[in-house]
Amino acid sequence: MPITYPPYVNAYGNVPRVLEAIQAASVPPKFTNDFMQTMLGLKSSSYRAIIPLLKRLGFLDQANAPTQAYKDYRDKGMSRSVMAHQIRNAYKDLFAANEYANRLTKEELMSKLRTLTGAAADDAVIPSVAGTFQNLCRLADFDSKSPTKSPAPNHEPPVIENRGGPSTTPYAGRLGISYTINLNLPPTTEIEVFNSIFKALKEHILHEQ
Repeated sequence: MPITYPPYVNAYGNVPRVLEAIQAASVPPKFTNDFMQTMLGLKSSSYRAIIPLLKRLGFLDQANAPTQAYKDYRDKGMSRSVMAHQIRNAYKDLFAANEYANRLTKEELMSKLRTLTGAAADDAVIPSVAGTFQNLCRLADFDSKSPTKSPAPNHEPPVIENRGGPSTTPYAGRLGISYTINLNLPPTTEIEVFNSIFKALKEHILHEQ
């Protein structure tokens, strides 16, 4: 029975260069060998194996069209978290066997891969699988949260809630200050005295600016 290997390329040293070029170039309708040669400047035939790898990583669909993950990876602010997410999906059996597979040494990784695949100790593909995995992991941040874009700034005015009662309706009027004034009126029957007091009160305290 043939062995089913996790995603890999033999020339795994090319992986970081291709992914760096993807971030710099515009998104093509389809990711083809011609695109790699003419737009990314990757002319060696060794790069052709990258396309199947990108498919297994979920960066390309079956028609070689870039997926949303491909587009998100181009955003350097979220590229490392995107890569971690795609690696976990593409190598899910490896992470099921060891949730910290990204921290394994190459020897530890190859030993785990031989156990998972049933490959022999001298299997020639296992080192390429381990090398591909580790090169991808160097571009990933496994401690970050699931990749999300930053929300757009909210320019709406803040809502002022009345926490003293059940209503949460925003207050649309002017804010003001209420106060209580206690007057000790003199014992007099002269109306002019009261008029003078209330006139002064209106002019100096109650007058609105």
